[in-house]
Amino acid sequence: MLCWSSSTRDTRSPSAAIAVTLPTPSEKGRSLTTPLLKLLQIDLTDECPLFCAHCSNSSGPARNTHFPVHKLLEILEEARNLGLEKLIYSGGEPLRYAHLDEALSAAKCAGIPATIFTTGIRSKETRLPISVEDWRKLANTGLAAAAFSVYAGSSGREHHNAVVRTRPAVGDAFGVNEQAIRDAGSVGIVTELHFIPSRASILDLPEIHAWAVRLGCSVLNLQVPTYQGRNKGEPFLELNAIDEDCLKNEATILAALPGETRFYVSRFWRSRWNISAEGDYCVANLEQLVVRTDGTISPCNACKYGSVTIGSENLLAEGATLANLWRHSGTLQELRNAHGRAQLPRRCEGVLAIPDRVKVLQRTAS
Repeated sequence: MLCWSSSTRDTRSPSAAIAVTLPTPSEKGRSLTTPLLKLLQIDLTDECPLFCAHCSNSSGPARNTHFPVHKLLEILEEARNLGLEKLIYSGGEPLRYAHLDEALSAAKCAGIPATIFTTGIRSKETRLPISVEDWRKLANTGLAAAAFSVYAGSSGREHHNAVVRTRPAVGDAFGVNEQAIRDAGSVGIVTELHFIPSRASILDLPEIHAWAVRLGCSVLNLQVPTYQGRNKGEPFLELNAIDEDCLKNEATILAALPGETRFYVSRFWRSRWNISAEGDYCVANLEQLVVRTDGTISPCNACKYGSVTIGSENLLAEGATLANLWRHSGTLQELRNAHGRAQLPRRCEGVLAIPDRVKVLQRTAS
């Protein structure tokens, strides 16, 4: 089942997409009021056993920034009162976060489904997946879903391995990824798959979808390679206009396939392909907030290391609260106002995930 649009789905499911508030034609031309905070992502650490070539967070084995657990617990209590429906723990690798059990327990006690964006790997030495028993403990602690990234199909696994760059003690990176997905699913954790395409892997989309179905993944997300972190200076994952047309064709074919594994096209692609009502302006989810490991807030993963992130708007600053930033952040208010006027925010760089949108950005900012 293909989810082209941002229509409301059952948010009781940990893998369900969060409903988003988008301006209707009658709303355009006015600012939007403060929405509910339905989706919160917190990057727990920038430490990761892997050193992927495209990593937008520039994570790796040598990094050692970790989000303070006392602040994390404080944020969760505030978020519940702001309408939170889904919580994502990302990184880096959340499995490297020393307080992950405490973070998951807090989410469980608050009745908020928690998802981790993960490699399924904890050990920096072996780079092998955690055990089935480890996954079972995480599920019992409060983990509802685990999202994994993939960069090619099985037949093109060498490209996936090249993106990951680091090798496991046994087998290859693609096989380790597959084993982690199987093991997580075997204990009842909902598994999600995120495909980040590039020129070398566009035609792998049908194979990846079939693989996701065999693994029992709840959803296959088609994502956009962003120009941040290690993928900024010399992009390892990128597409040109011809590649994009090919990708769109492959995605359209998948739209007709029934099945239990949903196929979800990211908001960036939907906007690019004119298959949503979002128009030619920022498509960030107005009901989400991303918190970096250093406490900096951002409305979107595609721009969290761009100029849209203002240093003073930091949850780790003295006296800062989630509720105050959510309601009074200059960055977030600018985004809401821009949505109301169907324009791009002046500081937005998320559109730069697709280079030829630069002219649109410059024209809007002038």
